[in-house]
Amino acid sequence: MNIIQTFWSCNKTRLLYSNSGWLSPEYNIMSWALSCLQLKNYYPNVVLYCDSISAKLLIDTLKLSYSNVVCELDQLPCYHEQLWAMPKIYSYSLQKEPFLHIDGDIYIWSAFDNKLLTGELIAQNMEAATNYYESKMKTLESNFKYFPEAILKERKKRPMYAYNAGLIGGSDINFFQTYTTEAFKFIERNQTYFSRINVSDFNIFFEQYLFYCQAKYQNKKVSVLMNDLIKDNGYKGFGDFAEVPHNKQYLHLIGTYKKDIGVCKQLANRLRQDYPEHYYRIISLYKKRQIPLFKDYYYFVKETSEEDLLYRYKDLKAYKDEKTFFDNNLNKEVFASKVSFQKKMILEKLLELDLSKKQHADAIEFADSLNRILDREFINISRDGLYKRDIDCTQYFQYIFSDKEKVYEKTLIKNANTEIIQSLFDWSSIMTGNVHPTICNNEAIEGLSRTYTVVIPECDKTGFSLYNIDELDILMLEVLKKPVTIKQLFNVLKSSFDDEDLDNSIQEFEQLIFMRIKKGLENKAFRCIINNN
Repeated sequence: MNIIQTFWSCNKTRLLYSNSGWLSPEYNIMSWALSCLQLKNYYPNVVLYCDSISAKLLIDTLKLSYSNVVCELDQLPCYHEQLWAMPKIYSYSLQKEPFLHIDGDIYIWSAFDNKLLTGELIAQNMEAATNYYESKMKTLESNFKYFPEAILKERKKRPMYAYNAGLIGGSDINFFQTYTTEAFKFIERNQTYFSRINVSDFNIFFEQYLFYCQAKYQNKKVSVLMNDLIKDNGYKGFGDFAEVPHNKQYLHLIGTYKKDIGVCKQLANRLRQDYPEHYYRIISLYKKRQIPLFKDYYYFVKETSEEDLLYRYKDLKAYKDEKTFFDNNLNKEVFASKVSFQKKMILEKLLELDLSKKQHADAIEFADSLNRILDREFINISRDGLYKRDIDCTQYFQYIFSDKEKVYEKTLIKNANTEIIQSLFDWSSIMTGNVHPTICNNEAIEGLSRTYTVVIPECDKTGFSLYNIDELDILMLEVLKKPVTIKQLFNVLKSSFDDEDLDNSIQEFEQLIFMRIKKGLENKAFRCIINNN
């Protein structure tokens, strides 16, 4: 079985500036690197179908280890740039032997089951369309003049189904010849009507929906990686890097996952942990060309070469002394200048809102508290120390949760310089973009009796991150002022709950606490002590 991937430049010449649906362009590039490198761990022969622009980036610049490169997509510039699934269809049409096509936002930590790979037709899973996709289909039906026969027959039935084509392939090459021919006819005979629709919405129908309809039309069986029927908006847990490889071996960053800042950070962290050479090759590429990164953790470092950045990473990773968290020789003037900018930004962002007198006073107090923390608590923190903290935290989830029998023996402790602000209103949700500034009313920002915001020092340009916590998190952070095992933490927390309630819902209680532990580790409020060092 041939493993293949497709990268088309979408008629764009500056791929380093193109986010391709991601939060920021660098995450798109990092995703391709991680996807390829993980596939190569289990399948030595992985072929890339691409155009010359994407080949220059992935092969010549990033040096990704594809076993072969088929550079035939240069003949596709006449197609609309939003037809991102179309070059995949073209790659399917070129196959003469059994194949499995895997998108560049899929990452594996184990080989696929041989039973799956012997399937005549293969897909990730069957999915049920929601009203959202039904409405998109009706828009096409109102504007297009041509639909494949297989779709016309299937449209007589309800509800709509499709196959997720993040992973697609099989041994029935004749089927793929028919299917891809129908897909190109579907595209080409309706191109004159593209001005009437959102072209990006069309992809799902000429690839995934047509695949389902054509398989039904020809009475073909489709083998799936996942047997569950999933709604098209129900892909939960597909971006949880904290669960790999001990609990999950397959991730697919579908749709909104690509825009999720937490998922994107985990993606970058995973690439840095497992393939630091490729990670710093990408970082160096952006820094040398002075292209802004969404999270530039090394903006204060003058070195831009891959070798220098990689050396710095390895040096910090090997360092065991926690005292690197502080640096008496740190250039305080640089940080002080940044803090002054933050003061202005914080006040402007909060006070531009239409606030009541009570909200205005609380916003000022919140901004003052945050600035006091930046000025007095964070001013002397070593950026290298913070970066080492970030390097170390990537391994915590696997260390804690890979051996279920020893989870409760693992030790946690609150991170130094984790600060908490109390306020009446939820200002951090506005500052972090979780609530839009124009939606400022009591329902949007008012907490309960009080709101707790954790302030975490960061080594990026912002200098800090914020997230909300509640009384349970407050208690956990209080307990974790000194090293405690997870078992000890559970015992303390149990004392704060009603015994009868715990007896009736002990499993839900444990899930709640483990969820809070994961959240605290991810947000760097506390850390794991590995081997008690």
